[in-house]
Amino acid sequence: MDKQRALKICVGASAGGHMNQLLELLEVSESWPQPPSVYVTTSETLAEKLAERGPVYIIGECNRKHPLKALGVLVRSLKIVIKERPDVVITTGSLPLAMVCLSAKLFGAGTVWIDSIANVERLSMSGRMMRGFADLFLTQWPQLARQYKNVEYAGNIV
Repeated sequence: MDKQRALKICVGASAGGHMNQLLELLEVSESWPQPPSVYVTTSETLAEKLAERGPVYIIGECNRKHPLKALGVLVRSLKIVIKERPDVVITTGSLPLAMVCLSAKLFGAGTVWIDSIANVERLSMSGRMMRGFADLFLTQWPQLARQYKNVEYAGNIV
């Protein structure tokens, strides 16, 4: 009898509230079918926090105002996805992690986007972009789930 292969779960977040929310989510053990296999973040300081949990990759920060930085983040994201081949990517958002999600989708991975709790009146810009690509898109505000198609509300992380 074949033993079923464990899911390879990649989780990631950028600095600030995105990482705080991800760390909160990681602490809720019943939320996870198994511990994540690989972590992605945007800075060395954040990588140090995650290193005790497993392998960590740093992709750097980027935003729409600096397209060359964004291209660099995309290349690093593709390299990580090619090396690690995650089955699913789970993130609490930001443009750098959107690059990881899109790279993973190219290789057949599922994606879960959890838009930041800070986005009360509308989804984040990266979230609005990812809404069309994410397999599961979660908001932490019920009114946003009612306002946007393909967006679900399942409660708050923090």
